[in-house]
Amino acid sequence: MAKQQETNLPEKSEPIPVEQVINGDAEKFLNSLMSLLNQTQIKNAATSTVSNDAILNKINEALIKTESVAVAFPPCSDVMLGLTDNMPVYENNINNLSVNHFFAEYFSFVSAGQRPHQEIPNGHKDRSRLDNLLGLNPCLTNDWPPQHCLPSPCILLEGNRRIFGENKLKRLFIGDLAWLYYIERMGTFQMLGRILEEYAYQGGIPMSNGSVHADVKDDMVALVLEAMTRQTESGNSSKVRDRDAAYRRSFGWTTEAGRSMSLNSSVNTAFGEQFHKFMYLALQFFKDKRLGTAIRATNNNIGITSTATLVTIRDTISLLKKSFDNFNYGRNYHTTLSGIVWAIAGLKLVEELRQTLGIPPEYTRPSEYIPAAFRILVTKSTVTTSNESNRFETHIECARNLRSILLDMEVLNFSDASVGGELEQWLNAAESSIEGYRTAYRTLTGVDLETSQTPVIEQGV
Repeated sequence: MAKQQETNLPEKSEPIPVEQVINGDAEKFLNSLMSLLNQTQIKNAATSTVSNDAILNKINEALIKTESVAVAFPPCSDVMLGLTDNMPVYENNINNLSVNHFFAEYFSFVSAGQRPHQEIPNGHKDRSRLDNLLGLNPCLTNDWPPQHCLPSPCILLEGNRRIFGENKLKRLFIGDLAWLYYIERMGTFQMLGRILEEYAYQGGIPMSNGSVHADVKDDMVALVLEAMTRQTESGNSSKVRDRDAAYRRSFGWTTEAGRSMSLNSSVNTAFGEQFHKFMYLALQFFKDKRLGTAIRATNNNIGITSTATLVTIRDTISLLKKSFDNFNYGRNYHTTLSGIVWAIAGLKLVEELRQTLGIPPEYTRPSEYIPAAFRILVTKSTVTTSNESNRFETHIECARNLRSILLDMEVLNFSDASVGGELEQWLNAAESSIEGYRTAYRTLTGVDLETSQTPVIEQGV
């Protein structure tokens, strides 16, 4: 639960008489209105903390209760992720992020007494057929699918993203595919592909085979490189074709690399249409509410939310939620898991190899060495322009904010569109994520999602 902040509220300013505005003193009125808007935002921040906590805790509890899904990890996941360290606390501050935090958002290492095997979850399903199979075939030793067919790594799909306390999310959602989309757009797989190419064939970057440095991590990095190279050669890596098919089928989106492949996958246009309509409506809701609250505050009245606006947002979320169903068919779920494993392992390799790549040793944060690695490995330049946004920060802001919005929608009671109801409470609590996604997306693409319900987006198929 978030801690309530103690805020010193400013004194209430005097309202500007209407006659004064009519007489031409519009500039003074606007300045007073802007000052009042700022004061109102401070008051709202102080008084809404408790209600925000309540709705976020409710969403938190609902997410924890979602049933896990039977999934096969990509081969060698535990080896490829073996360079990471488990971080027990979710990190909100982007300046303190590390690749280890990304690992903890999705996975945890198997501890003593735990079974690494990803079993079919009990849940509410009838397991009699499976139990009969295990009883008739003792060779399976209570494991199905058996280890010789789908080996289970010593890693569990248990992450701390969007969860408060000790509990973990034990499954993936469509919001996690959205996170993967922006991690890919950041250039993660391009950088990883270049590293593996140099390791296996080119040799232009002197990557040790484990015999150069005394630290045992030198051996571990070499084995991770070898494992990833072997999996790539055998066709078991996370592939552009697989990921792009998942983006098309789940979002109606594509990547620069995927666009050139001209896949015939079905395209979920409903997600893009309804999501961007939701963003437009939500942003208008925030703007109208701030303005309305400020104006009414001059007469000691509380700002009133438009019920019609909430109903429109409710109906939009309802249609948007229906489009989520596409994620639950075909290989989308497995493709997402594989992509996340390979993306995190690839980013960890960049971190471990940064000095080998020619990145200054003082670049210790992802926001420093990821943009540098992209310039060296992909664009093959060493110079950054002064007006260039930070590649890591803008993509991570998009990835995390969009994931947070979509995860909340999975369990949100959006049907309660009454004034002060659950939908309005959530909108107030999610304002930073919605505004944060809008700002980061505008920085990346130049498109402001507040200006149109049907924006022309770069990732559209």
